[in-house]
Amino acid sequence: MSWPRVKLGDVAKINPRPAKDADESQQVTFVAMASASEDGYLLDSEARILSETKKGFTYFDKNDVLLAKITPCFENGKCLRPGHIPTEIGFGSTEFHVIRPASEKLDGLYLFYLVWSEQFRFWGEKSMSGAAGQRRVGSEFLRGFEIPLPPLPEQKRIAAILDKADSIRRKRQQAIQLADDFLRAVFLDIFGDSVTNPNGFRKGSITELAEIITGNAFKSDDYIGDSVAAVRLCRGTNVLTSYFDWSDTAYWPKDKLNGLERYLLSSGDVILAMDRPWISSGLKVCVFPEGEKDTYLVQRVARLRPMEAALSEYIYSCIKSMAFEAHCCPTETTVPHISPVELRSYEVLIPDKASLLKYNQAVTKVKSAIAGMQKAAMRAGDAFGSMSQKAFTGQL
Repeated sequence: MSWPRVKLGDVAKINPRPAKDADESQQVTFVAMASASEDGYLLDSEARILSETKKGFTYFDKNDVLLAKITPCFENGKCLRPGHIPTEIGFGSTEFHVIRPASEKLDGLYLFYLVWSEQFRFWGEKSMSGAAGQRRVGSEFLRGFEIPLPPLPEQKRIAAILDKADSIRRKRQQAIQLADDFLRAVFLDIFGDSVTNPNGFRKGSITELAEIITGNAFKSDDYIGDSVAAVRLCRGTNVLTSYFDWSDTAYWPKDKLNGLERYLLSSGDVILAMDRPWISSGLKVCVFPEGEKDTYLVQRVARLRPMEAALSEYIYSCIKSMAFEAHCCPTETTVPHISPVELRSYEVLIPDKASLLKYNQAVTKVKSAIAGMQKAAMRAGDAFGSMSQKAFTGQL
């Protein structure tokens, strides 16, 4: 079905102003950038009084959609769905855009899924302007962006379907996170915290345990389709929290692999995305599994190859730890990036063989359960992505 397309500015207000006669003694909700998740949910908030908050912050109503305008928050999907604050009025970071749908024309949840979609973010990123690390999506891009506009009841139906599919996707991710949390607890029980080091392990650079390289600059102009004459490339987009996603895969011709042998991945390699490595579900790091097709490492992705096979899961857990995040010091206002120097200088506990064996036995049991969860998460993610594309092209 072909729906009419309209400019977003014709069916929604962009960054509306508060009413001049608003009760300044009323309680409002303050939402910092860190308080909005990359799934569109409110993680935290602060109660304030309107008179103390109205200057210097971004005003919005309960049923508005908040959208991060600054890199990397915009690209990562920082957003707030309508109806998620406890008060009628809210204020937030100046790095939010506010989109208020005309209620008789545009459903708020339908609007959220439109601006949260991969397609919208792709075009929004293309429109960004400003200095590196401070690039922003402008309000004119929002006003001029064309959206499909089916009848209001159809919008509500589409939003309800996407909401259900997204709920399933998030539950799969949460199951993986719980399993990871359990392994983190086991790790701390066996080895202790790396800062306090209660068991007195020797400390050393992670380079004592693994050979570290970053990927090759494969030119995108030379990418080809999947075939017997091609090998798979591992890019940052393929590395998620605990598992690989090959739904968007690039391939390289086998006849152009001369001299690139060191970038071929092996089972047990720990693979870390260096650009925007932290997302809502955690750090983008995985262990490369057995039985995979030949895959080569692309630049801005790191490979940590254990000196011994038994070290693979231990290294993976060290990289996933809070100590590693503290070492890298990611921020909300700059493009998060892990440099090779930061990675190589990371100090870890050097484990003894008995403790390592005990940990690996626990990992083996939990990993078998996680593998099934990861497959379910990938299916749920693919299903949501497919539904999202269909929803906004009249096929759902």
